[in-house]
This record gives sequence, C-alpha cells and structure tokens, in this order.
Amino acid sequence: EGDMYSLVVGQQKLISDKPIVDTYRVSFDSLVRECHSECNLFQSKAILCCHMLSVFAYFEVNEVPTCDISSRWSKNVIRKHTYIKCSHDVNRSEESNNLYRGLCSHFFNVAQDFVRNIEEASILHSAMDGAQTTLHDHRASKEQSSVSSRQSNKAPKTQCSINFDRLLSPPQVSTKGRPTKRRLGADLDKTIKNATRRRK
Repeated sequence: EGDMYSLVVGQQKLISDKPIVDTYRVSFDSLVRECHSECNLFQSKAILCCHMLSVFAYFEVNEVPTCDISSRWSKNVIRKHTYIKCSHDVNRSEESNNLYRGLCSHFFNVAQDFVRNIEEASILHSAMDGAQTTLHDHRASKEQSSVSSRQSNKAPKTQCSINFDRLLSPPQVSTKGRPTKRRLGADLDKTIKNATRRRK
C-alpha cells in the first residue's frame, strides 16, 4: 500500500530434531526505511531480529537506519548508574560525582516538602519537565555552536559522505595470556603476605 510493504518471513527451527517453519509478519516503509517485526525482539531487547535483517537484505538496504539503532549499544552512551561512587573506579571524575550528589540531595529536599498534595506534586512535575526541556535546548545550542566553530576553523577539503565526528575508536580487546594489569586487591594481598612473613 503506497510506500508501506507487509511481508511474511519464515524462520526454520529445530524442535525435537524436526524442522518447523514459523512465520512472522514484518512491515517495511520503503520511504523512511523503517521496519517492524511482530516478534518484538527489537522493542524488548533493542536487537535487530533475523526477520528484519532478511527484509533489509531483500530490499537491498545496505545501512541500518538510525531509528533501528538503540542508544544503549552506543559507545558514548551515558548511563545513570555510572554516577554511583565506586572505590575501584579511579578514572571517574570526582567533580561529576559531587554535582550528581548535590542535585540528588536538592531534588530530594524539594520532593519531601511537596509530597503531601497531588496538586503541588503536579506543579513540581511540570516545573521539572520545563527545566529539562530548557536544559536540552541549551545543550543542543552549545553543541551546534561548537560544531559550527569547528567547521569554520577547518580548511576546506574534498567532500566526503562520511561524518568523521561520529567515528569512534574500536573497543579494546584483551590479549591472551597473563593480564598486563594487576587485579583489584593485589596490593592488599602483598601487604598481608609481608606482615605474615615478618611475624614468622
């Protein structure tokens, strides 16, 4: 129907050594390259299912659309639990942890004062939504100004379709054999061992 296609994709499974073919209905919008499968694997785990990949291959879609790339698998994703202070993580910025704890304590105190009334709580919710929108706009304007300043400082080069600002380094792969870094707690074990040797 127009740009929208509805396809039936078969997936063969082995159940008790017997091949069984299950069919799944997949909708594909050829204009915006959006794809939805009724198995709902992408909605539940943000992973592209084999049905969507087969539809992409059928329509010769060589690049996964941005709407089908979840931010949770990105290298530059900022997770909320990373602000929890951990004694083993020395690379985390102490300033960001202090800011996070200060904001949490401020929000907690404000919520405690206005938790008794539904009307006051709704006003607080709307105020926080407005503040969130303002902060998003502020961040977007700062990023836009930094991108424009970088582009103005760069010398004109040949046109290329690749956006190098979005390219990230590959993940660091651990090598085989003994790890190069000592494990957590090695210094403590060494101190205990020396103390025991002195006692003996």
